[in-house]
Amino acid sequence: MRFIVKKSEPRALIRWKANNEATPQNLIYGGGQFPAEEVRRHLMSEQLHLCAYTMKRLRTAAECEAKELDTRSSCHIEHILPQARKKVGEDIDYRNMVACFPPSLSQEACEFGAKWKDDFDPMNAAFISPLSPQVEQHFRFNEHGNISGLTAEGDATVRVLNLEHAALVHDRAAVIKGMLKPNGKPLSAAAARRLAIRVLQPDEQGCLTAYCVAIASAATAFAVREERRAARMRRNRRAR
Repeated sequence: MRFIVKKSEPRALIRWKANNEATPQNLIYGGGQFPAEEVRRHLMSEQLHLCAYTMKRLRTAAECEAKELDTRSSCHIEHILPQARKKVGEDIDYRNMVACFPPSLSQEACEFGAKWKDDFDPMNAAFISPLSPQVEQHFRFNEHGNISGLTAEGDATVRVLNLEHAALVHDRAAVIKGMLKPNGKPLSAAAARRLAIRVLQPDEQGCLTAYCVAIASAATAFAVREERRAARMRRNRRAR
């Protein structure tokens, strides 16, 4: 996962809460003309168009509009603390919402991420939220697309979200390979280190590369190996 910096609540959500102050029965997620489209757009922009749990790429609002669709074709609104808790106000708390794959309009079966988490309650068991500033320190990725926990909480989160699902591992591995070996030729150690920095920067459309944290982790490990290999070769040449 990648650390998400929450921004201010979208104005449409603030107005909706104010307009329904006199009718508290409407102040529930999805009730009383809840501004879902505006909230999704805000979340997507805030997350730089990556799924909060899997780092899969989410379509931008502009990409949705080009296909004459709304943002339900990009993501769905996930509640980190599940709606099943039935805590008053928790389901409309913006800090409890993130944008996640799969899209609301998708009929595709999904066995990882938010769908796999389902009604799991992070208050009752170990789980690392993408809103935690230390979230990225709990996981390690390799160039084969695998993810493992560096802590007990990280391990638990991998299981809760099923982040080692074969489809996710394969997808991450393909993206990482394409970055580390463009045109089939491996990068130099210096180029890999530059990649590890560059891939964590959003592009002109405010989007990050899918699995950017995994790419940066794998690129750094690749650079270290290449630097060590080069050092061994230099030592061997001097020893001759």
